[in-house]
Parts: sequence; C-alpha cells; structure tokens
Amino acid sequence: MSVPCTPWFDRRAALTRAWPPPSGEALAAAMRDVRARDRHGDALHLAAGVLFVYLSALDQAPNSAAFAILLTVALTRFAVFPVLFTPLLRWPPFWLGLAWVAWSALSALWSPLGAGALGMLGSHRALLALVALFPVIDRARILAWTLVLAVGTNAAVQVLQKLGWVAQPGGLTWRPTGIVALPAVAAINAGIAILLSLALLVGARWPARIALVALAALAAAGLVLSSSRNPALSLVLPLLLLPILLVAGGHVRARAVVGTAIAVVVVAAGALAVFGGEFTRYMQDAQRDAAAALRGETGFSSIHARLFWWRLGIEEWLAHPLRGGGLGSFRGFVEAHPATADFVAASGITREEVLQKHPHSSYVRALAETGVVGFMLLAGAILACFRCGLARVGRDPLVAGATAAVFFVALATAAECVELMNVAYAPAVVAIAIAALPRADGWALPPRRL
Repeated sequence: MSVPCTPWFDRRAALTRAWPPPSGEALAAAMRDVRARDRHGDALHLAAGVLFVYLSALDQAPNSAAFAILLTVALTRFAVFPVLFTPLLRWPPFWLGLAWVAWSALSALWSPLGAGALGMLGSHRALLALVALFPVIDRARILAWTLVLAVGTNAAVQVLQKLGWVAQPGGLTWRPTGIVALPAVAAINAGIAILLSLALLVGARWPARIALVALAALAAAGLVLSSSRNPALSLVLPLLLLPILLVAGGHVRARAVVGTAIAVVVVAAGALAVFGGEFTRYMQDAQRDAAAALRGETGFSSIHARLFWWRLGIEEWLAHPLRGGGLGSFRGFVEAHPATADFVAASGITREEVLQKHPHSSYVRALAETGVVGFMLLAGAILACFRCGLARVGRDPLVAGATAAVFFVALATAAECVELMNVAYAPAVVAIAIAALPRADGWALPPRRL
C-alpha cells in the first residue's frame, strides 16, 4: 500500500497486521517491520518529534506550529501503517484520558457557557502528542536530551534578562521568565528538566555528564529566577523519590546517591547564592501570607487569592457534587458569589484579577466544573501513568527520572491548572510519554536486513 506523499517504501519488508493490537515481542517485531519498510518516514517522524519537544518548552506560537507538524506526520503514517496506533488501545491511560476529556466536553451541556465552553478544551490537544510520539518513543533518550536543552535555552535567556542584556517578554513581571511568559511555566519546565538530567547522568560518559550538570545548573537558576513558590516546593519530594527509584531499579548503588545528593545541594546552593535574592524574599512572604490567612486575615497576595478561589471552587462542587457546575462555569460562579465583592475590597486585588477562569488548581477545578466523575477520571489517568512508570523503572534509569517528573507535575498542578497552560502542558506530556508509553524490549534494534 502506498500514497503519493510517501513513495519511498521498501516493499520487500513485511507489512505487519494492525489487529489484534500487538504487545510484547510481537510489538517489537511489528515496529521493526514498519521501520524497515518506511525508513524515511521514521526519520521524518523522529525529526518532527524532536522539533516538537524542543519548542514545547518555549513560546506558544512555535509550540503550536511544531505540534501541527508532528501531528501531520503521525496521521500520515498512521493512515498507511495502522499498527503504529493500535497498540495504544491496550494502554489503560489512553482510555482514562479519553474518558476525562469526553466527560469534560459533555459537561458543556449543563455549563452556563453552553457550547462556548468547549473552547477551554483547546489545550487538551497536547494529549494527542502522546499518540503521535508513540512510534518514536524507543528513542526516548534523544527526546529527553532535547527537552533538557530546550529548558536550558529558556534558562539562559532568563539569566540574560536578569543581567539586563535581554528585555523581558512584555515587561509583565519583575521575575525573569525567559522566552515563556509565565513564571510558573518556567518553573515547572525547569523542574522536569532537572529530574530528567539527573536520570540521564546514570551511565553517561564524562563529556555528557559535564553537559548535563551544566544544563541542570542552568535549569536550577531558571527555577530560582522565576521565583515561583509552588513548583519549587513541589520539586522536593520528586527529588527524594528519584534516587529511591534508581536504587530500586538496580541502576545505581545506594552509596552513589550520596554523591549525587551532594551535587544537587551544591547546585541548588549556587543558584540561590547567585540569583536567590528575590526568591528568598518571596518565600519569606509566603510564610507571612500563609500565617495571616490562618488567622483569617485577607491580603494582597497570590496565596490569599488562591485560598479564596479554592474555597469558592469547593462551594461550587458541593452545589453539584456528582457532575459539577459544567465546563467553564467557575468564573461565573465567582462573579455571582456574594463574597467576591468583600474579598476585592479587603484584599486590594482588582476585580478583573479575581475573576479568573480557573481556580489555580487542577483538582479543585475538576471537582467544581466536572464533579466527582471528572475528578476520578483525572486522578485515574494520572495514577495510571504513574503506575506504568513505576512498572518500568527497572528497564531504564530515564524512566525513573520521567516517572519522578510525572509525580512532580501532579504535585505542582495542585496549585496551578497545568492543563490550561499549553506551554507547561506539552513538556508534561513529553515526561508522561517517556515514563508511561508502552515500549517493547529490543525496539531500538536495527531493522532487519533483507
């Protein structure tokens, strides 16, 4: 079978059947057969994947363009070789993720916004990258290096902004964020890159180790410069989990973890010493604001705003516990709530800032807008991906790093809505792909000689 846009097939290679979906050794053989038959298409697919992963950590426009290229290449190859897709039908996170998005879309039926609420599902297109990356996920190390390099690029721009050599994007914040616009996005991407860098260090040669340490140090500097509190705090537990996974998977010895831990502490201390002035002050402000909130006071800070949004989000959920208020309903609920005017007056935060379209927590948003059903589907999809990663940590240290990164994103999104921040969503999807997408042993073997 051939189509005009792919005339270079090697017709001597077997055309593997797509059904029933192969698994295990049959999956490895099927992928090798496709690669042997479509060498050029495979190389083009990998190039599109690398382009997408690199631009996923940068600005919105190039991110979207690279996604369109990757999806076009993937759909073209799927049309000719359905076996590049059907194995995902055996993958539980695929169905859980699909059910979550479908339920979210269905909730537009009872949303005050009606069909207009479906626009809030636009960023979920990043989930299609999981499907599009599946045929090249055996080259996960290339993809991981690419993501680390992309975050290093953004962090380098952050440093230049801090030094005053490069203007900040739009001048919207006192925090250098690099090419991306939001501090939280820069911080989440940096956290993913740090965890992947530490995993890539295992078994790397000295030139690669030097490069990885330098990139991890850059990412740490970017994390500190972004001064985003929640991602920084969310990174602590994944950094503790990663060495446990590496030791449990048999990739490193326990004593080797001590040296790595010392290196992490040195890198973190260096980043704080050089760029940590604003970060330290902002963390101290967080302690003060949290203490004030516990006393029942209201102030001008993101912590007070988040606590207000979370309280109203829970109230909306309690009003519709099973199905929620509907996709996109949170803003209208806050606008109509009698406590909003009092909060605006007491906090000094403008009404426009208070009327956000989401409560800055994926879990609170899931409860408020899609009820218990949506929350369980979201939690199930995250847990399924995490479980897939845990089941594979013994095969590759990189899987351990990506699994820790999935855990990090799951923690960070407790105080952010990553699923609505496309430039943070895409790198999170890449981490999920590396950790959880099904892979067969021997996939990366060279194609058969004919």
